[in-house]
Amino acid sequence: MASLNDLTPRELEILQLVIAGKTNKEIAHEVFISKKTVEFHLDNIYSKIGARTRVDEESLISWIETLRSQRLS
Repeated sequence: MASLNDLTPRELEILQLVIAGKTNKEIAHEVFISKKTVEFHLDNIYSKIGARTRVDEESLISWIETLRSQRLS
């Protein structure tokens, strides 16, 4: 499983927006990139954290909890 250091700054930004409940279209608009570029970043994020899709909540939640514990350490 990835750590914060494994994600690029843009991937972290995209992930934060996903966690906030934004759609790919909303993310694209907010960070001034295309929806396809958002999808590219999400594919990279999911690969790094072991998730298959945005709805693979168990992997995503587990990874977020890991990140939180790393920040507290």
